[in-house]
Amino acid sequence: MQQQVIDYLSKHWSADNASKIIFSPVPKGQNGDLAMQFFALTKALKQSPIEIGAAVADALKGFDLVEKTEMSGPYLNLFFSQSAFFENVFKTPLKTNSLQGQRVVFEFSGPNTNKPLHLGHMRNHALGISVTNLMETAGAEMHRVNIINDRGVHICKSMLAYQRWGQGETPASTGEKGDEFVGRYYVKFDQEAKKDESLNAEVQTMLQQWEAGEPEIRAIWEKMNNWTLSGHQKTYDRQGVQFERSYKESDYYLEGKAIAQDGLERGVFETREDGAVVINFEDEQLGQKVVLRPDGTSIYLTQDLAVAVNRDKDFKHPDLLVYTTASEQNYHFKVLFECLDRLGVMEADKCYHLNYGLVNLPDGRMKSREGTVVDADNLMDHLHALAAQKIKESKPDLAEKDVNVIAEQVQNAAWKFFLLRTSPNKDITFDAEKSIDFHGATGPYLQYAGVRIKSILEKAKAAGIEFELSSNSSLGEAEKPLGVKILEWPGVLNRAAEHKNPTYIVTYLLELAQTWSSFYADNSVLNADSEALIKARLALASKVLEILETGLGVLGIEVPEQM
Repeated sequence: MQQQVIDYLSKHWSADNASKIIFSPVPKGQNGDLAMQFFALTKALKQSPIEIGAAVADALKGFDLVEKTEMSGPYLNLFFSQSAFFENVFKTPLKTNSLQGQRVVFEFSGPNTNKPLHLGHMRNHALGISVTNLMETAGAEMHRVNIINDRGVHICKSMLAYQRWGQGETPASTGEKGDEFVGRYYVKFDQEAKKDESLNAEVQTMLQQWEAGEPEIRAIWEKMNNWTLSGHQKTYDRQGVQFERSYKESDYYLEGKAIAQDGLERGVFETREDGAVVINFEDEQLGQKVVLRPDGTSIYLTQDLAVAVNRDKDFKHPDLLVYTTASEQNYHFKVLFECLDRLGVMEADKCYHLNYGLVNLPDGRMKSREGTVVDADNLMDHLHALAAQKIKESKPDLAEKDVNVIAEQVQNAAWKFFLLRTSPNKDITFDAEKSIDFHGATGPYLQYAGVRIKSILEKAKAAGIEFELSSNSSLGEAEKPLGVKILEWPGVLNRAAEHKNPTYIVTYLLELAQTWSSFYADNSVLNADSEALIKARLALASKVLEILETGLGVLGIEVPEQM
């Protein structure tokens, strides 16, 4: 509908000026269906918002979609004609094409093979799932990839601990998931190293043996990596995480060294006095960065260069490379992007770091080595149990298998929504009890809103009431707020996709559900005053559900059949 207004003004006023108009919901206390702002035009036209608004209002007088306009402060509020308004409501598209033609390689998760996936990964996964879905829904061609950190000192720590104290046990013999089994030895190493510091020297020796290809060390490494990756996959499956391709650091660290050497020969990098290969930046904040250590060993940056080169080749020069990691790595990615630019692999502005804040617990920050991390599996099990308890209380006759299906859908919504409701760049304190609340600003609340609408539609179906998802003259002022909110969907989707920020979707869905709840509290659907109004409101309810399910689907959340 906004586009129709812009198109009309482009023909009857000014195409350039019309493109700079900003649309927004009508401010509280004012009347109308949609507000227009002109702040972006005031400087260019050297006119006040009121003067610009008067010109726009005059241009819209011949537009049959707009019944009238009203200037209120700096806003020009539009009142749409009833029939045209609801016709557009029902035509509101679920997808857009704002990112059509973009090919994007999107990295997320990035686990280490020395421990289970944890709460920090869950925020990463929530962002990875939702932002890739967002961009895809806005028309982009998305390629989801993973980077597996499967080599280095931290990996050798769990290996050395297993070699010393494992006594041949396996995940099968202890009944543990493979990643939990390996993670226990990572914690064990840290505990033992506090008592015997010589273990730190031993783990460095083990890393050297690994790089030299020592068969025994490689065998332990491969066995423990497979255990961990098998465990990770079970968690991925439960969370709905899928990758088109996974890259392992161990496959690229040697190529990274070759790229560093090539960069040195081309003058992109240089040799420092101690023998390290470095890159110098004019930007003081970036300073000097090591690309290869003095002993010739690689670092994360070296491997990331090689992985980026291969992704550029594998996906035929994508338009954008996205990396999803914690904001603690902001410096690393600024350096990586500049290196890729100077090496001629990819321009820096075609690389994007989707960074996010830390996830803390109510009693403080998580620490892997001390074993204070909340494992993803344990947290999901806890949320599942909380959800099952609530479902049993509300539906005591529900079969146990059905309770478990719904509880799993609810726990999935609880953590994803909680981790997405705060802007990615801010830290979060995760509260399991609050996340599972059926009545707060939560994922389960939105699921419940969807279930209630499904129930209404099922009752209509059982009563033999048929309706079409189209405009109806019976709809009026009571339904207008819902129509306005539905019409906002494409704009919200485009804005969220452009900024790679699913929080816009979270906020919108809460507003949509609350608008529906307010409407339904005052207006019956199945007992409306006439058959025509019943069918019209059923169509509107169906459209609300359609948008709600689409939005939740973007976030990786399903609406259960019952709750």
